[in-house]
Amino acid sequence: MNHNLEDYAKYFLEVSSEQRLKIIQLLSQKEYRLSELAKKLDATTPEVHRNLDRLEKSGFIMKNLGGNFELTTLGQMVLGLIPNLAFVIENKKYFLEHPINSIPHKFVSRFGELYECKKLQSYVDVFEYWKNIYENSEEYIYNILYDVPYFDDFTKPIHEKLSQGVKIKSIFYEKAMVSSTRGEVVKKLKKFIDSGDIQRMMTRKIGAAVILNEKQSCLIFPNTEGKLDAGYAFVGEDFLFHQWCFDYFNYSWYNATPFVEKRLEKS
Repeated sequence: MNHNLEDYAKYFLEVSSEQRLKIIQLLSQKEYRLSELAKKLDATTPEVHRNLDRLEKSGFIMKNLGGNFELTTLGQMVLGLIPNLAFVIENKKYFLEHPINSIPHKFVSRFGELYECKKLQSYVDVFEYWKNIYENSEEYIYNILYDVPYFDDFTKPIHEKLSQGVKIKSIFYEKAMVSSTRGEVVKKLKKFIDSGDIQRMMTRKIGAAVILNEKQSCLIFPNTEGKLDAGYAFVGEDFLFHQWCFDYFNYSWYNATPFVEKRLEKS
């Protein structure tokens, strides 16, 4: 497939204006006349007319039979790309320190779905939210785990939820360091493992850790050393954010390998 970068650059140029982006955003909500847009934007009519003309020639907007401007399909698609760019720009410092090269492109292209999440910036806040996901689960808990926290704040709610019928699926990093208490914890959970209420898989590479229940999600990316940095996390209950995490978990689950206990490294 040949990519005409020169043509693409021209289209980027047409939307590289705050006012033109605002026009596209406004027209995504309703149709507007030129005079209405000028008033809404607090700009002069000639200025808005010039920007409308550029957007119309590029195919992003059109004037309908009623004399109002509206978005074309192309304009709607461009508008859909803005959250992707906004999410990355607003977190640019974070992503300079947290590579995404292990995330499949199809999920990177959906980064706009993460826009409405909240970023936590301390281990205490991240682990508290993580524990909260376990405590609030009613149907399931899904995990992709780099390191496994085998302390009471995490194991107690897991045991309680399993007793209430919550199902758990976990993908373990096969080189994860686990504590010496793991054997005792696994022994307590054995009946749930045997019954299939706990299902486990393994992976050789983790592009991101996710912890989610049916409503809440937590997303953690690795740092430049390839280790999950739990000092930062994107969290929230937004539907699109949850859908991204849910889909990413399922993609990882179906690409994981069967769980083998002896592969885990003991600390």
